[in-house]
Amino acid sequence: MLFANQNNRRTSANFMRRFILILVCVLASQPIFGLNVTVNVKGLKSQLKDNVLAYLSIEQEKTHKSLNEARLHFLNDKAEEEIRKALQPFGYFKPVINGVLQKTKRGFVATYDIQSGPPIRIKEIDFQVNGEGRSDPRIIADFPIKLESVLDQSLYEAAKQNLLADTIEFGYLDARYTEHRVEVNLKTYSAALKLYLDTGMRFRFGKVYFNQDVMDPEFLARYVTFKAGDPFNQDALFNLQSHLIDSEYFKRVEVASRRGEVKGDRVPIDINLVPNKRNRYRIGLGYATDTGPRLTLDWRDRRIGRKGHHMSSKLQISKPISSLSSEYTVPLARPAADYISFGTSLEHFNSDTNQGDRVLLKATHSVSLERGWRRSLALEYSYEDFKVGDQEDIAHLLVPSATWLRIKSDGKERILKGKRLSFHIEGTSNTILSSTRYLQLTTNGKFIQGLGDGEWRLLSRAELGATWSDDLLELPPSKRFFSGGDNTVRGFKYQVLGPVDDSDEVIGGRYLAVGSLELDRHISGKWSGALFVDVGNAYDPDYDSETAYGVGFGVRWRSPVGPIRGDIASGTDGDNRSWMLHVVVGPEL
Repeated sequence: MLFANQNNRRTSANFMRRFILILVCVLASQPIFGLNVTVNVKGLKSQLKDNVLAYLSIEQEKTHKSLNEARLHFLNDKAEEEIRKALQPFGYFKPVINGVLQKTKRGFVATYDIQSGPPIRIKEIDFQVNGEGRSDPRIIADFPIKLESVLDQSLYEAAKQNLLADTIEFGYLDARYTEHRVEVNLKTYSAALKLYLDTGMRFRFGKVYFNQDVMDPEFLARYVTFKAGDPFNQDALFNLQSHLIDSEYFKRVEVASRRGEVKGDRVPIDINLVPNKRNRYRIGLGYATDTGPRLTLDWRDRRIGRKGHHMSSKLQISKPISSLSSEYTVPLARPAADYISFGTSLEHFNSDTNQGDRVLLKATHSVSLERGWRRSLALEYSYEDFKVGDQEDIAHLLVPSATWLRIKSDGKERILKGKRLSFHIEGTSNTILSSTRYLQLTTNGKFIQGLGDGEWRLLSRAELGATWSDDLLELPPSKRFFSGGDNTVRGFKYQVLGPVDDSDEVIGGRYLAVGSLELDRHISGKWSGALFVDVGNAYDPDYDSETAYGVGFGVRWRSPVGPIRGDIASGTDGDNRSWMLHVVVGPEL
């Protein structure tokens, strides 16, 4: 028995040794970290190359730990068919493909040299529109695919979807395709499109229901720019929703059509509104080179009564300018665009060039005009106790004014096309509650234009001003022109440039002419860099001033609170030179 047990143990031991040896051999034949595989696609433009790589199984599996040589050769064998399928959506049905899989010291290299061949072109388009929209020129002319164009199925699908979306937008809410097909004939090497669109009936707006209890329904009805019976238009509903949100009366605005309650062609509209808190309080800390550190306290009463009146007050404290202001606003017939406001402010000035206090009362009538313009007519009365240079005086002015403003941009976070234009005229007479008389015109513009692919931008701005008065010294500093600082000529402190008196003190001038050119280059992510040159000054024929120049470079960062610009500039004013660091937070336009 002992001998038998010993034989059994020997047999078991031999079996285990053989099993372990076989397992080691099997494991040794399988790489622990998979194969080292490189895939190269040559001969194609970037878009085609990217799609081929997305289709290639060998590209997708090359980093898998379980990939072995047998699987690798299998994937290489099916690569040609995958490449053909990847090129077909772009119209290439006759590619020439040369594929090679090589084993090197570092692993495997799969190379596919591809000649795309001639693209297939569209020789026939059967496009039909049925339903009430069959004679609507916007639909008929809205399909961009043309005869003889290359069959690019991604463009075709996008065009098809956009056409359907636009048709629904035009009020044909039941629009659908009854037939859509792409036929490829490899014998004639041509393609034919078949697209039948049934628009159905054109729907119209029905009654609009405002579901809320804080505002007068008749006032809210002024936000509606369409009438019952007008063709249904989704954009009009989006604009209505946007304007109600911007009003700040409501924290949530939902716009829904009652498709289940359509009577004939009329679609009732529900506007579900959740009111905002009546009061809003904000505290802000900021910094700009012109003002230094800045503290802002802001209070807004969003709803006074049920007619949309609102009021705001602001306290701003900084070294050169501190102010306490309040404004009461009354919306007009177009509450999203037009208003009358009544405001008052107390201001304290303490800059390098002027000091003093100002009390201001102002009434403004502002309306939106065509093509994005806004016109504001205002009447203000001010009392200003000031010191500038060696002069100390008091001025009181009753000033009517008119302003035209237009801001337009592409709406992108990094603006590639935008402009800001404004024109302002004001004046007064010493016979009507004023200590002097004058007439003043100012205009300024800023333009942003992307260059090439948008990595570069050119930014330009200019500001011109002219004042006609009997005596410059009778005008308070708030009505004179100064230069220097973040937004005029960089390289100088805020308002340190302008005509000087006999004591070489800057006193401001009757005229202003400043301009700037800036070349901006995107660096990475939200960062960009810039080179710039600024030129100009304030001028007066009775006092000395020279044209100043500022040149420098800077960095920009698109922060969550808006663009932050940091510039280092060298300023030259005659024989005077200075260096300044400028930091500004705020919109580009």
